[in-house]
Amino acid sequence: MIDFHTHPVLIREFAEKYPDYTRMAREVFQIGNNLQPLETFFLQMDVAGIEKAVLLPIACARARGLAVSSNEQVAELCGMSKRFIGFASVDPLHPGAARELESAVKGMGLKGLKLDAALQDFDLNDSKVFAVYEAASALGIPALIHTGMSWAPGTPLAQGQPLLLEPAIRRFPKLNFVLAHWGWPWVWDANALALKYPNVYLDTSCFYYDGPTEFFQFHFSQQMPITIVERSLRNQVVFGSNYPRVEIKNMVKAIKSLGLTEACLQKILRTNAEKLLGIETQPTR
Repeated sequence: MIDFHTHPVLIREFAEKYPDYTRMAREVFQIGNNLQPLETFFLQMDVAGIEKAVLLPIACARARGLAVSSNEQVAELCGMSKRFIGFASVDPLHPGAARELESAVKGMGLKGLKLDAALQDFDLNDSKVFAVYEAASALGIPALIHTGMSWAPGTPLAQGQPLLLEPAIRRFPKLNFVLAHWGWPWVWDANALALKYPNVYLDTSCFYYDGPTEFFQFHFSQQMPITIVERSLRNQVVFGSNYPRVEIKNMVKAIKSLGLTEACLQKILRTNAEKLLGIETQPTR
């Protein structure tokens, strides 16, 4: 199984190595959990049955003073374990952002693009951002975009409205867009984009109150029918936990509680992510 949405923000070894790392976690990412040895990350994956995890940085230094992990730090972690798949983040309002993305992919071996308009303070439909989308499309990498609610203080909810991405989705049909957090609370807007456009995917890291299982039961039964996943979107959903905000095993338990068929679960938990990442699908044991 592959976790498509994790943040390397609580790693104790990095807090000891990088002076601003703890301040980034507390002040920018707004997470209060204890710092953990890297081994805890692997244990979290092992308990949940996760083989590989996508690591997401956020290049928000212009807007927030510090990045939420850097491309270099993500690449360093990927060099420490083949279980990590690193994405790159760039500030799309910087003139050299497209070249920076190309360098991170070709030079550091990173496998995707991560943007968060709320933390990075830009508009998803700003034409200035299109150069970065164009670069990602040319590189053949997926773009995971924060959509929906952001906890970051001082950020307007409107910056996460999924429909703001439609001009880019239409302009770059060969670029696969992954809408993080299922666009919650705009779940039907996110659904509509995925139903209309085959280059739109949704990740399951939509958890904002109660426990993961309770939230998923509400989200996939009262906010939308689970049948839309099983019958219409089964090829366009990837599993994401948003670790370390949530324990990975609890998110796996939540997705497995929905009564989806085993074939659909395999797509969500593994094969859809493999397709996006260009990983050759391994036979099920």
